[in-house]
Amino acid sequence: MFSSTTLISRSFLAILILMTLYFLGMDLLLYSRAQNYDIRPTSNGTRYVSIIPCDFNPLCTVTVKGLMLDHPNHFLLSPLAAIMDDLLHISSSWVWVTPNAISCFHVLIAVLAGKCVSSDSLSYRRLGVILFQARTWLDDLDGHVARKRANINGERSDVGSSGYIIDGICDALGCVAFIIGLYQFLARNSSRRGGYDKLPQLPVSSVLEPGNVTLKTSNAALRNILLMTVHLFLTSAAWNRYIYLYQDLLETEYRTPSISREHLYARQTTVFRSLSFTIITLCWKFLNFHAVMDYLLLAIFFDRMREYIRLIRWSSYVVVLLLVYVTEFHFLRAYTYIQDVPSLIDEEISSSDVYTQG
Repeated sequence: MFSSTTLISRSFLAILILMTLYFLGMDLLLYSRAQNYDIRPTSNGTRYVSIIPCDFNPLCTVTVKGLMLDHPNHFLLSPLAAIMDDLLHISSSWVWVTPNAISCFHVLIAVLAGKCVSSDSLSYRRLGVILFQARTWLDDLDGHVARKRANINGERSDVGSSGYIIDGICDALGCVAFIIGLYQFLARNSSRRGGYDKLPQLPVSSVLEPGNVTLKTSNAALRNILLMTVHLFLTSAAWNRYIYLYQDLLETEYRTPSISREHLYARQTTVFRSLSFTIITLCWKFLNFHAVMDYLLLAIFFDRMREYIRLIRWSSYVVVLLLVYVTEFHFLRAYTYIQDVPSLIDEEISSSDVYTQG
């Protein structure tokens, strides 16, 4: 006979496998769509025919952010948010519900999720995971409502706007609340059974007794949480930076005087469809802030925090920094190509030619 916990774990694992297959299929469709996608629609371009309304179909409008967005957000939660908006007409009729109000509300959901994951009960921690995913869905909903009211198609970041800043602050507050709850759990359970005793530990630094509850604050738990937090901050900062840079490079009409508008569009499309850009965006799809949070949630749900912490303690930093280096190099090359900016070598050759001719 299986226990209820084992049955839930196996059921969730089956769902996870099905979702992985779905995400793989959507990735293949997205790659095919990107290879035939014109950033600037042309009169002789192939028209995309979608059986599903484009509000619900993440393949209709291909954007930089969409290519770099994690699988659950792009292929599952965002379409669900669009469906909810279509059913309730939030963006058109509920004018009193602003995107910023939704952002503030999902902070409260994250606080509840943090409270749940601090519990010693695995069932409550799993409830915390579900609540945090609900918070993520609300985050998608506020973005969808904002874009709908601004008549913006596809996933895009309105960098610098008040909504962008407020959404970022609310996301940060929600994640901090969740991480604090996780820290409380690890601090209490670092010396108990269930594998947490095998985590790298230092001597207990202090004992706090608020009321009848005794909390053992472990230096090891604090160190592990700080490593995870810094890693989350690093992935978030880098991911948002490259979304902004590539959006500005590939989805705007800024150009230098040395290149015509037609050549700009052609070169933007070339980079957008290139294999190197596809690999870069796919890597960020797996390693961005939201994806890393998804991995953390899975570790909590399956009660595998010990293995997760050991896996990401230092290797995660190496992987992210390597991806940052490769992305920075790729962006500079793409910028040079699209804007027709001569490289230093080209400038030296041109200068020597002029000098020789003189």
